[in-house]
Amino acid sequence: MSRTLFPGSPPIPGANYVVIGIDFGTTYSGVSWTWSKATNQDQIEQVHNWEVDMSVGARSQEADKVPSKISYSDNGNVAKWGYMVTPRDKNQASWFKLLLSNDALEKGGDRVAETQALLRKLRKKPVDVVADYLKCLWDHAIGVIELSLSKIAVDNMTFKVVLTLPANWDHPAQELTRQAAEKAGITKRRFRGPTTFKTVSEPEAAALAAWKEAGMRWRPDLKLGDSFVVCDAGGGTVVGSAPFSFRQNASSTHFSQDLISYTVKSLEPVLKLEMCVEATGALCGAVYLDERFESHIRTEVGSSTYDKLSEEVKSKVFENDWEFSGKKKYNGQDTEFHVDIPGYKPKRPGFFGKKPSSTIILKGGHMNAIFQPVVGQVIDLVRTQVQEVHEETRNRPKAVLLVGGFGENNYLLKQIQATFKGIDIQRPTNSWSVISRGAVIKGLSVSPETETVTNFISKLSYGVKHDSRFRPYLHDERDKYRCPLKGVDMARNQFTWYLKRGTSVSKLDPVRYEWLVSLRSIHELEKVHGEVWISDQKTPPTRLDSNAKRLCKINCNFDSGIFYDLEEKPVADSMAKYRELSYTLKMKVAAGELEWIIYWQDQQKGAAQVNVEYE
Repeated sequence: MSRTLFPGSPPIPGANYVVIGIDFGTTYSGVSWTWSKATNQDQIEQVHNWEVDMSVGARSQEADKVPSKISYSDNGNVAKWGYMVTPRDKNQASWFKLLLSNDALEKGGDRVAETQALLRKLRKKPVDVVADYLKCLWDHAIGVIELSLSKIAVDNMTFKVVLTLPANWDHPAQELTRQAAEKAGITKRRFRGPTTFKTVSEPEAAALAAWKEAGMRWRPDLKLGDSFVVCDAGGGTVVGSAPFSFRQNASSTHFSQDLISYTVKSLEPVLKLEMCVEATGALCGAVYLDERFESHIRTEVGSSTYDKLSEEVKSKVFENDWEFSGKKKYNGQDTEFHVDIPGYKPKRPGFFGKKPSSTIILKGGHMNAIFQPVVGQVIDLVRTQVQEVHEETRNRPKAVLLVGGFGENNYLLKQIQATFKGIDIQRPTNSWSVISRGAVIKGLSVSPETETVTNFISKLSYGVKHDSRFRPYLHDERDKYRCPLKGVDMARNQFTWYLKRGTSVSKLDPVRYEWLVSLRSIHELEKVHGEVWISDQKTPPTRLDSNAKRLCKINCNFDSGIFYDLEEKPVADSMAKYRELSYTLKMKVAAGELEWIIYWQDQQKGAAQVNVEYE
């Protein structure tokens, strides 16, 4: 049986390089890496050796991820980050990733509101806090890599960096994340050459690593045209950050379960996957479990008693007895889980006159009540994706690959296996850190031609708003006006959609926008701009309404020397003249990526001449 290979990246002539994948998460973040001369190209290293406060617990030092938390001094300097931040620390920020996205911000709840208040106090923008955190994460990762390869070796290497983004991240949030990475120093040029920086969606990164690590590439029954579903069951909790109350802070913010499906298009000589249906997801996941667990403990000890517990006690309860025990180990069996709450004194006396225990016992029925509603939601999402794959390909998917922090739970695994009989349910090892490892695999591709995933199914429609020659049978009378320049009836605020939702887009073929601009003076060439609009409707509007939203304005500075090469036309009912500039916008769109290129007469405009302003 032949082996399916991933597209690799040949060594850069004269320089070795390091490929670094960064999974920047809402509650936890992780970093993976490999390098060009690794003896085993399948070996991807995970960054560990985190600095840990003594109150947190030594096991966290070798965890695959570190909390996305940071604290500041009163003058705005970074004080601590990650596992060093404890409930005792003031000016601490968490969940700041959500501040980059207006869509996510609306669902942020009290915890995000508290972080916003802190930023106002410190006079910092969200992008600044994200940059501060990413710099801490980056500096630690580089230190770990230097310990492995030596500092002098790393100093003489170039970097290929891939940062993951949520699949549903809006484009302005994507741009702000890139700006934060730049401010953090991640993208800066190295001694041996420039740093290559790109982004990838979290589900795509998970798919790349899951395929490689879940044994899919070795299956003898896998053939061209077969499909599989990737279920990224998000994990995470808000352990150890104050104020601590899931009832208050987590009820309105839940982690997204992202599902994405691929069809195998090539196995040899390299693997090629094609996204076959639109990605789906919903706001649910492991933080629901945290909320339900907290609610149960609160009920057991009483709200007044629970509220009097210190934040450090609550932090230890969640980390020691829940996050690293019950939450991960529950498998559906009637097993008791013990939760010790230091300082808790139950009112009921102990047995045989003994001192009452501070330990609460969660029986199988309690655990099932905590898990079942959340597991049911995940199963419903998987069912929807399986049905859509069947409708599109006329076959059920060959497998469901289960990844993510919650994906490590055996109860979830067993319930999915019981529901989808006849479909193999597979799970890679260390699925909590699978996204950063997938980002490394993404970074090993040297060009779009060597990408494993060849396409993207758009979740939005992209188009332009313009005025068109009025047609009574086509346009609304409310949009009609008389154009003084051309002397004809026009319809204002009409849409042409160049890419519609649900369309499969090749990563090699950009979407083309043709723009026509009327110019009356040579100076107008210095401020030519066009607007790109988006709609999330399956059938986007034909005229301006609330279902369309402006994405960005693209400003372009054309050389004034081309003015007299443009076609000259007479102004209606006047001796004046105007000229028409025709140019092309090419948009490369993928999950986590959006690239704009302007062409005039088949010549690409330089980056310094094009500026994109996101809304």
